[in-house]
Amino acid sequence: MTFVARITTFLFLLISLCAQAQFSSRLGRFQVDQIKGCAPLTIKVTGYTAPFACDGSTPCAFFNGSTSIGQNLTSFTFTQPGTYSFRILFQTSGFDDVQIVVSPNTPPAFELYTCAANTVAINITDTNFENYIVNFGDGSPEVTFQRDITLRGSHVYAAPGVRDVSVRGINDNAIDNCASATQQINVMATLPVPTLTQLNVLDASSIRLAFNGLPNIVYRLEVAPNNAPSFQTVKTLYNVTADTVRNLTADDNFYCYRLGVVNPCTGQIQYSQVICSANTDLTIQNNQNVLNWQTRTTGVSNFRVTRTTSGSSLITTSVVSPHIDTDVRCGQDYCYQLTTNYPNGSQSTSLIKCGTAISNDTPEAIENISSVVNTVTADLIWQANPLFTAETYSIQKFINKGLNALDNTNTTFYTDQSYSTDVETCYRISYKDVCGNQSDPSIEVCPIRLTGTLEKDNGISLTWTPYNGWVNGVASYTVQKYTLEGALLQTFDAGTSTTFTDNTDDLLHQALVYVVRANPVQAGVTPSISNRITIIKNPNLFYPRAFTPNGDNLNDVFNLFGQFIDEFELSIFNRWGELMYTTTEITEGWDGTFKGNQMPEGTYTFIVRIQDRAGRHIKESGSVLLLRKN
Repeated sequence: MTFVARITTFLFLLISLCAQAQFSSRLGRFQVDQIKGCAPLTIKVTGYTAPFACDGSTPCAFFNGSTSIGQNLTSFTFTQPGTYSFRILFQTSGFDDVQIVVSPNTPPAFELYTCAANTVAINITDTNFENYIVNFGDGSPEVTFQRDITLRGSHVYAAPGVRDVSVRGINDNAIDNCASATQQINVMATLPVPTLTQLNVLDASSIRLAFNGLPNIVYRLEVAPNNAPSFQTVKTLYNVTADTVRNLTADDNFYCYRLGVVNPCTGQIQYSQVICSANTDLTIQNNQNVLNWQTRTTGVSNFRVTRTTSGSSLITTSVVSPHIDTDVRCGQDYCYQLTTNYPNGSQSTSLIKCGTAISNDTPEAIENISSVVNTVTADLIWQANPLFTAETYSIQKFINKGLNALDNTNTTFYTDQSYSTDVETCYRISYKDVCGNQSDPSIEVCPIRLTGTLEKDNGISLTWTPYNGWVNGVASYTVQKYTLEGALLQTFDAGTSTTFTDNTDDLLHQALVYVVRANPVQAGVTPSISNRITIIKNPNLFYPRAFTPNGDNLNDVFNLFGQFIDEFELSIFNRWGELMYTTTEITEGWDGTFKGNQMPEGTYTFIVRIQDRAGRHIKESGSVLLLRKN
């Protein structure tokens, strides 16, 4: 419909409404000013046909249908939509009525489209009214659209800018009192070419596209599967900035899209750049994962692969197909996603492809094994090889060079509950990785066996077996000396020797505990600890073979000496077995007298009973020569 035709239609409706300003009742006895309109609708009773009147002398009753609404009214308001019978009861002639139609006061729905050349197209989708009045918001006359003729049209503005367009409905023979709906539109001289900013393959059957869409502009999405030479229309997009295309086979094909901006007034289209998905495939091979892809390479800046494993990500840029990832571990899960980057900043991301790495390689043998000997057990601790993921470890136990037992564990720690230092015990450890490959066995590892010997002078000689469980060997051995209660007394550096003698003077501690620690050359390796041995020193009683009680203050008293003595009892007898002397004090000695009389020269025997600090009871006997020569 042309603009002149719309103005003509509008003037025709206006003249018709003015000519029918009053509406007569069914019997013509009264008139009202309105019979149609939107809620709330107020009607006025404007005239009566003689001799019918409603006044003080001849009152009339007014009804809304069968409901009485008062007497001698001049107006009435219908608040709810519906069709009503407005009735007057005249005293002399009975009822007369007129039909009132009240429409819902709902603003009509419509669509606005931006065209080029400062033109806007309108499409009124509402059909509840017989006519629609459009105000294009630029001061031009309002335009009326008739429901049965056309609900579409266009309007040319003098200049670009933001405008408010409002639409309200009106029925034939109705008052223009219905609410209007208003929308804002940006009037443009030219339509901007869109940009597809993001393409995401959501799953095997759907792709989501995002673009810099503007309101009120019509876009047409087109596709060319597998870089076909021509594009096909997918759908029309309006007032959205993203859309998901479904029912695809995105895991077997790649799809190239372009977005056209449509001029609804002329049908002309301008297209965006082309952005494509990628058909990716992941192949798991021995010690490598291979990612292949197919897509259109024209207009692409670069490809980027994101690898995810165990919660961490690694991004590799500027790659080409195929992308071969050799930095993989057997049994580890890896996921890959390809990102295609375009010069304008647009991106396309592929499906995520995941797989578990495999390997046929024989795992490397375990190199560093440490051992800690406890009272009746031995702990083995080793380092897992970072290049292989172990599923189970096998522990072989050898006693006196023969295979004795076989056990398994899932950790890098094992306790032998039946270890004994009385026999030579050694171990070998191997493992099976998560791909089922069996490693070579480790070297034979034997816990340190410590032995000790008490010398006559109470010196302690220690000897232990060398430790050979580490690839870089032992840096040094450390000897630690403890009390029975576990308090550390001394630490000795034995260097690389496997023997050590402790001649430290110590009259406080009779019982000592020794343990040897092997210190590895390689940092981060757990030291190995030997068994503990307890050495109890002897009291070492000693005494003179003769004494001379002649008063010269030299060797006048017979005394016994010793170490670590808690209880002491000395008895001395003559040649006939008579008791000459007894004492419980080790610091006291026999002066050669009996009951105040000097005993003659000769040989006397003695018996000494002691209890040392280790709780041991010791009895010794001997003889001493008494001399009185000056």
